[in-house]
Amino acid sequence: MAVGKFVGGLLFGSISDIYGRKFAFNLAALIYMFTGPSAALIDSYVLFLIARFLIGVAGSGIYESSYTILTELTSGKTRTLLCLLMNMSYPIGYVLLSIIAYYVRPWRMLLLILSLPIFGLLIQCWFLPESPKWLMSQGRKKQALMAMVKLVPSVVHADIDNDDDQDNVQIRKTKKCNAECLKFLSAYTSLFSTLDLSAKTVISLFCGLSCGLSYYVIALNGDNITADRYVYVALNGIVEGVSYVFTVPLLLYVGRKKAVSCFFFISGILQLILLAIPQEKADVLLCVTLIAKFFVSALFSIIILFVSELYPTTIRNTGIGMLLTFSQIGSIIAPYIVELLGAKAWYIPSTVCGTLGIFVSSLVLMLPETNKTVLPNTLEDMKNTNSVKFSNCFKF
Repeated sequence: MAVGKFVGGLLFGSISDIYGRKFAFNLAALIYMFTGPSAALIDSYVLFLIARFLIGVAGSGIYESSYTILTELTSGKTRTLLCLLMNMSYPIGYVLLSIIAYYVRPWRMLLLILSLPIFGLLIQCWFLPESPKWLMSQGRKKQALMAMVKLVPSVVHADIDNDDDQDNVQIRKTKKCNAECLKFLSAYTSLFSTLDLSAKTVISLFCGLSCGLSYYVIALNGDNITADRYVYVALNGIVEGVSYVFTVPLLLYVGRKKAVSCFFFISGILQLILLAIPQEKADVLLCVTLIAKFFVSALFSIIILFVSELYPTTIRNTGIGMLLTFSQIGSIIAPYIVELLGAKAWYIPSTVCGTLGIFVSSLVLMLPETNKTVLPNTLEDMKNTNSVKFSNCFKF
């Protein structure tokens, strides 16, 4: 499933930027609704693995496209609040999973029960609007204005010109297979098209890797700190939910960059502090681990919003997809660090994650602050935004 999320992050990032946010969401939802219940009913182990892989692919597609739409339809405080509210669904599901799994032990029945809420996506497939910012970035001004009129009819007062020729040109372009293949590849090469974008991309990839690795190492490390797995999962979910609420005032009044850098540093220090705690003191280990999980979870909710504001509309979803892809690399590596290295020495997982977190916190300081800034639409607009530079480390 983690490998599926890795592939889905790459695949749906480009699909969303080329064909639209809503198309990507609907496609991912269709895959999700088919493979979710199927995984609980399949007898073949190979087919089961394929189904779980596709669930991961679809999960990335749904999250990326819906998050990007929400980012592009809102601004300022509203964007911050709604994006964090969307993320609250994850810790709620986290806690519910531990409760349901405690009472429903047969794994097939558990998977079937967990797949039922998937069909609620049908409502979103019907009502979810296309992003007007994406339509404008594609030159489809007529459709963008029509979408805005539907969203805010009392605010939008614009004459819709007959831009049929422009729209038809765009439609004709989408029919050319070779052009679409180049478009698909250019979405990723655009992330490295300038020195500034390259620096932002590399730093965001390190952020995703560190977040994913720390998040899943903590989630899987319950046995190494002798905690009951059901209680441990429930506590992780509760701590994560509280962390999302805690980040709201920070994002509104402190800013993205300072919060991200500080949280990386604190989570790294906390995971290194675990080295000084004797393994016999399981309660103390659990408390410090959960505090570290608090900051890592808060990071996950902030970093996606932060990265989405660093990129222009034309490649925003691709940038988010790359971030989530590298976070899945962390989730793929995490079980091996916990099971293999953790079996040799219990402190190795915390040492790796703590060191990486402190290193990434220093990289984030070079990024510009994006709080209360206008989202750029095109690569050309990026020239008017703050770039990555060492002097940003001293701007707070």
